[in-house]
Amino acid sequence: MKIVLVSDGMHDIITNYRLGKLDIVNKNGLSLADAQHFLQSIDPKLEGILITDEAFNQQPEQDRKDLLALLEWLRSNHGSQIQVIYVTKDISKEAELADLIHTYRNFKMNTYDYVRIPALLFKQTIDQMKENGSGNQKKEKEKNTKSSGETKGSFLDRFKPKPKLQPELTATDSLSKELEKISRGISRVVAVTGHRGSGLTSTVINVATEASKRGLSVMIVDMDIDYRSTNMYLNSFHERTKRDEAMNASLIRTLARPQDYMTTAFYLKENMWITALGYEFADGKLVDQFYNSGKLVGLISMLRNKFNLVVLDMPFDLLKAFKETLIHVDVFGLCVPNNLYSVLSSLRNMEAVLDDESISYLNAKSRVIVTKYNDRSRFQNDIFTPERVSTVMSSGLLDSLSYEMKVAGYVPYSHDFDSQIESDLPLVHTSTEYERAYGNILLRLMEGAG
Repeated sequence: MKIVLVSDGMHDIITNYRLGKLDIVNKNGLSLADAQHFLQSIDPKLEGILITDEAFNQQPEQDRKDLLALLEWLRSNHGSQIQVIYVTKDISKEAELADLIHTYRNFKMNTYDYVRIPALLFKQTIDQMKENGSGNQKKEKEKNTKSSGETKGSFLDRFKPKPKLQPELTATDSLSKELEKISRGISRVVAVTGHRGSGLTSTVINVATEASKRGLSVMIVDMDIDYRSTNMYLNSFHERTKRDEAMNASLIRTLARPQDYMTTAFYLKENMWITALGYEFADGKLVDQFYNSGKLVGLISMLRNKFNLVVLDMPFDLLKAFKETLIHVDVFGLCVPNNLYSVLSSLRNMEAVLDDESISYLNAKSRVIVTKYNDRSRFQNDIFTPERVSTVMSSGLLDSLSYEMKVAGYVPYSHDFDSQIESDLPLVHTSTEYERAYGNILLRLMEGAG
């Protein structure tokens, strides 16, 4: 489907949503004021125009004039063939623009009571546009056939080659060869851990997304029932938990019956799943009954045979309660920002929750992931590189942590690091730099800690 996206500053975010077989004609953001000029400059063989709040300049009179001019130009030049749907969070717009909806048959509004409209609702809008567009095309075709006396297409037409779809963006070539060597029969259970605030959930989401993009089957298990941060990163899951009590209790139900994971877990996209708790789940009795090491070991054993990658979101303070689970984890991704405060906080937290034997085991099975890497950070007058972070951690500051751990990789620091929560767009989809960073981390974690 070919559309024009009039979304100004939201353009890059929406184009990175997986909205099916969609061809967005404009490569850059368009404001409502610029939309008509853009359409005049191209041959608009379009099926739709999608407009969002960000396209308006917040001057009601001028915005209305710009929208009216666009709709009138479309009617004059294309009749009602090109669908225009305005997706808005502003419920007052429905009354404000009611006359335009009545006047122009091809103009519709979808109003959603959300702080941020999720990808799922944009997909629904696109599907609606397809349905409306196909109906109009059918009517137009019937009209043209009657007026021109055309006959149906030849039987041989069905053997004509179909136009090729535009290929989807592929992963960074420099990593592809190495990642392709990973057997699709391999399975890894990875626990991403560290002190809270060190980038655990972001690492879980981005590594899982990268693995899925590379063709690996992935299950995310969010064991952090205190913060439940995956809800912030995965809006489709969060929205489902609000209207589906069973999915709101997904983690507990999956721990209780691992064999039913296909119905108790949430299917995100392609070959990627998640089981976690929604924000509204508050049944302490069920938590006491099923949230324990025995149940988690059973779940891991089941999922290991079904997925290439099982990734656990598991902060340090959970490791004590799930001590018996540690031996069932293949590799720990130890998240540590490259500053001395974070390194010392990691060691203190590790010492507070684990005994010496467990720390030694964690030491042997871990790979360091330097999150929010700052290339200007220094330690003892030297650049605090990822390798240096690993060296300092095993330098004797903690007696039972003496084995220097290999480095899985690092995530470059950016002011946009936290924007992935607001945009519902993992960093790995925003640039080749992040794609390469998480691709390298994925590769090292899949290799194991040996």
